[in-house]
Amino acid sequence: MYKRNPNVFEKILLIVGIAVVMVGYTFIHRMFLISGSVLTWELIISMMLWLLAVIMIIQLAVSENVKEELALLYKGQIEETRLVRQEISLLNKRKK
Repeated sequence: MYKRNPNVFEKILLIVGIAVVMVGYTFIHRMFLISGSVLTWELIISMMLWLLAVIMIIQLAVSENVKEELALLYKGQIEETRLVRQEISLLNKRKK
């Protein structure tokens, strides 16, 4: 299969994703402690928005990975098509 290294965007996205998870969890936990360990609507809304941000970062990482993989497959297909054309032209020359 094709070997691929992560690009700069994926590395930055990993750092941002880890930061969002850590900072978001810290803020939500602090909010929970400040509210007296009671589940409030503000806390629920904050958790849902935090989860939405985490899901969006995961989706962005997956779509970037798919894009890179498809680019590698596309390059392989172009190479394969070029080789098939060469073989066909050689077969046509042998027939003549």
